[in-house]
Amino acid sequence: MLKNTTVKHHPELTAIHRKSISFPSRFLHEKQLLKGKVLDFGAGHGKDVEELSNKGVNIEQYDKFYAPIFPNKKYDTIICHYVLNVVEKEEQTRVLAEVAYLLKPGGKAYFTVRKDLAKEGIRMHAIHKLPTYQCNVVLPFLSILRTKHCEIYEYQKPTESNLLMETVSVKVYTGRYGYEIVEKKRFEGKAKRAKEILNELLKSGRYK
Repeated sequence: MLKNTTVKHHPELTAIHRKSISFPSRFLHEKQLLKGKVLDFGAGHGKDVEELSNKGVNIEQYDKFYAPIFPNKKYDTIICHYVLNVVEKEEQTRVLAEVAYLLKPGGKAYFTVRKDLAKEGIRMHAIHKLPTYQCNVVLPFLSILRTKHCEIYEYQKPTESNLLMETVSVKVYTGRYGYEIVEKKRFEGKAKRAKEILNELLKSGRYK
């Protein structure tokens, strides 16, 4: 285990070639929480999308590495399983922002994170012999399930009509003269890097 996260690592290698539906997707489906148009954000090799589609769920997929066409629509429900654990804090901020952006106002996202990591940092992939990264993640959202292996958080996007996206510490609003990035009250003066990351995202022209 290497703690030096400046080493280039490969989050795409953490995507598992599943033979069946993942535990969190099965749980959410059984609890009837996958409502309306659903997106699997960070879908990996797409097994959950295949299985849920066969169960009648109206679901699409996006993955930065394996299904890289960014969606051009908004969704009622988004699932994001085991993504935040394999990227560093700045990329976590981007993921949270993009998921919020892709949700309809009032829509819900379910983030699953691992809870069985004894050590954090860079490790060598057992098969590919390339560096990967793992970290523990705690989110300030409603926890709807916690086991010894994972935790599922529920995030609901506010219904503010001009809210474009948000992260743990900032919100982005659209207005007549462009974007406004607002620090949440409890993070006032502490969200400088998050604001910089959101500005970088907004400059891409992808988010409207």
